[in-house]
Amino acid sequence: MNDVQHSSLPRRGGLGLLVLFVAAFLTITTETLPMGLLPQMSKGLGTSESQVGLLVAVYAFVIMVVTLPLASWTARWPRRRLFLVIMAAFAVSNLLMALAPSFPVAIVGRVVAALVHGVLWSMMAAYATRMVTPERAGRAVATVYAGNSAALSLGVPLGTAMGNALGWRSAFVALAVVAAVITALAPALLPHAPGARSSDSSVTKAFRIPGVLAIALATTLIMLGHFTLYTYVAPYLAHAGVTEQAVSPVLFAFGVAGIAGVWCAGLLVDRRPRGALLGAVGIMVLALAALAAFGSFTPATIALTVVWGLAYAALPTFLQSAALKAAGAAQAAASALFIIGFNLGIGGGSLVGGQILDHLGAPALPAVAAVLAVLAWLLVLGARTSAFPRSPRFRSVVGAGSTPEPAPARGTTEPRPEASVQS
Repeated sequence: MNDVQHSSLPRRGGLGLLVLFVAAFLTITTETLPMGLLPQMSKGLGTSESQVGLLVAVYAFVIMVVTLPLASWTARWPRRRLFLVIMAAFAVSNLLMALAPSFPVAIVGRVVAALVHGVLWSMMAAYATRMVTPERAGRAVATVYAGNSAALSLGVPLGTAMGNALGWRSAFVALAVVAAVITALAPALLPHAPGARSSDSSVTKAFRIPGVLAIALATTLIMLGHFTLYTYVAPYLAHAGVTEQAVSPVLFAFGVAGIAGVWCAGLLVDRRPRGALLGAVGIMVLALAALAAFGSFTPATIALTVVWGLAYAALPTFLQSAALKAAGAAQAAASALFIIGFNLGIGGGSLVGGQILDHLGAPALPAVAAVLAVLAWLLVLGARTSAFPRSPRFRSVVGAGSTPEPAPARGTTEPRPEASVQS
């Protein structure tokens, strides 16, 4: 297998990035779809809605427990082979969900996907950067995270609509088919890329790298703030005067704004990563604070919710890109820590928000979320050296672990080793 030249990367990389985008869309839709189908699944599986809700909770818990060890174990696997195994697992998982005769079988189906979910997200961003030239690395990461926003704004509503029209099992059949198609097409569309060296996958090594821990903590705080409110956004919107029928359109607008936020992140992450991150977190803080102050005015609540969605959706791109820049050769482990922080924020935010809702009421949710977001902003502001530097240059993101070499002499066409991709 030969190294391809820089000029070949965008053409090949474009198809590969499309595959990763669809994979991101598939996995996030798989994770969150039961939220929209609780009543139908409850009847179909012969259990309560609250128990069906455990299908989401178990999924998140498994991700938090297994991501680090499995990401470390698979760090040396070639990236394309690992991707194919993960997509096959998602196909099996969704097929089990579609055919599940009982709740325990459905749990098994969810666990199959959860086991590999965090591994996929710990490797996709770094894999994406290997498909493009170094100056487009941040935009490649943004492309992957656009699949996340698309799943939340389009995948879940479409899956829910299909489940309502054709039965909830049909939605999981559709996801299984998508996973199978990706598995069939990926070998021809994805480039070969080697895994990390064994020493590169050490989680303890990732913790010792300057900046990685700060990025993980900032990610956790941002997710805590976001999900403290977002988990209970429906009762909060109801408190603000949004009718039950209007909640779905408002959340759809939130998701569409999120797609725009990811697009903006793609434009800025390679140029002004630190300033754009501070700006996005700052806008989120202001939107949440304004919701706390003016939440009783329905038009303002709707507008501020859209602004919140725009700012929040840009953040995973900036944070994941920062993790990759700081990690150097330990990208797999650093990305796994990022995913753990992400899911810790999701679960912790749900718990914190639930306590606030029970004891202080819905109006207090955005205020607490804003405080957590302020703490994240202060952390980003202070970690200006190794975690969130001004320099937009990726450090050993492509071909992680290689030592940068001098540029070739003028007139030569030999690519730099760390920017090459096996084809």
